[in-house]
Amino acid sequence: MLRRGGLALLLLAASAALGCARTVVSESFPALDERRAPVLRIAVAPLLARPESAAAAASVVARQLADALVARGALVVRPEEVARAGASAEGRAAVPELAAAVASQLGADALVLGEITRWVEREGGAAGSVRPAAVGLRVELFGAPDGKRLWQGEFDRTQQSLLENVLLTLRYPGGGTRWLTAEEFAQFAASELAAALPLGR
Repeated sequence: MLRRGGLALLLLAASAALGCARTVVSESFPALDERRAPVLRIAVAPLLARPESAAAAASVVARQLADALVARGALVVRPEEVARAGASAEGRAAVPELAAAVASQLGADALVLGEITRWVEREGGAAGSVRPAAVGLRVELFGAPDGKRLWQGEFDRTQQSLLENVLLTLRYPGGGTRWLTAEEFAQFAASELAAALPLGR
C-alpha cells in the first residue's frame, strides 16, 4: 500500500505524463520514401520572419537550428554559407534553384527553409513573468538538387511553468527553473524541430 507522499508523487507523475504533448506537428511527403540516398548534409538557409518583432532574431534562430542539427550528428552547411552562395530563403517559387545551388556549390543533399511565425517576448524577469515567451517556428526539408519537398514540421508554443507539465518543462533550457526570453525559448524550439527532422533516410 502506498503512503500518502508516494501516492502524491505517483499522481504528479501520471498527470505530467498525460500533459506532455508533442511539441512538433510534422508531415512527411512521398518524396521522402522515394529517396534512395539518405539525408546526411543539410544546408540551413537564412530564416524568414513573419512578425516584424522577430526580424532581429531571425539570424540567431537560424544558427540555433543549425547548431541543434550538428548536435544531432548531421553535417550542416550554416546559414551564413548558404547566404554567401546566393541561396536565400526568399521566395518559395525558387526552391528548385536554391536546392540545385546548395548541391552544386556546397555539396548538400538537402535544404532546410524556415520561418518564424510567432514571437512574443517575455514580460518580467527570469524569476517571475507576467507574460511568458511564445515562439512559432516552421521548417521545411527539401531534397537537393531536385528541390522535392520531403518533410515539414512546426513548433508553436508558449512556455509553461514547471508544474504545468513537468516532463516537458524539464527539457527547457534551465530545466524549467526560470522564465525564458523568446530567444532562449527559440533554442528549445530549434532543438525540438531538429530532433523530429528525418535524418539518415
